[in-house]
Amino acid sequence: MDTRQTELALAHVNDAYSIATMSRDIIEHGLRWNWTPERVGRCVLSPDINVVTAKNGGEVIGFGIMLYGQSKAHLNLLGVDASWRSYGIGHRLLTWLEECAITAGLESCQLELRETNHHARKFYLQHGYGELERVSNYYQQKEDAIRLTKPLRESFNPNDDTFVLLTK
Repeated sequence: MDTRQTELALAHVNDAYSIATMSRDIIEHGLRWNWTPERVGRCVLSPDINVVTAKNGGEVIGFGIMLYGQSKAHLNLLGVDASWRSYGIGHRLLTWLEECAITAGLESCQLELRETNHHARKFYLQHGYGELERVSNYYQQKEDAIRLTKPLRESFNPNDDTFVLLTK
C-alpha cells in the first residue's frame, strides 16, 4: 500500500454514501444502521461538525466525524478500511480533527466506543485518551460503551460538572 498518495480533506456531500457504508460495515456491524448517507450528508453541511476523509486514488479509505461544541469536541466516528489499517491513516485523521479542536480553543475531546472493541480502545489510549466511565446499553440498548476523554488544554478537569456529552 502506498500511503504517500493518501490525501486528507474535508468531505463533500458526494462522499456521504461511502462514509456511511464504511460506518455500517466496520463500526456499526451487528447494529441497526444509524449513520446513514442522509445523516452523514447533514454532518458534512453542518457548521459545527468536521467530516474529514482519507482518500487514496480518489477512493475513501478512512473518515472521521467530529462535533465541535462551545468548550468540548465529540468524536462521533472514526474508521479506516480494514486493508488500510496499520499504515497511520487513523492517526492522521484523529490528529487532524484534534488540531481543529485545539485551534478552536476547545478544552477536551470525548468519544464512546464499544466495550468489546479492544483494538479501538488500545488505539485511543495510545493517543492520550483516558477512560471516564462505562455506559450500559449505550448502543441501541444492546451493547455497553466505554466513554473516553482527552484534554486538549492543561486546564481541563474531567470531573468539572460542566463536562457534558455533545450529541446531535
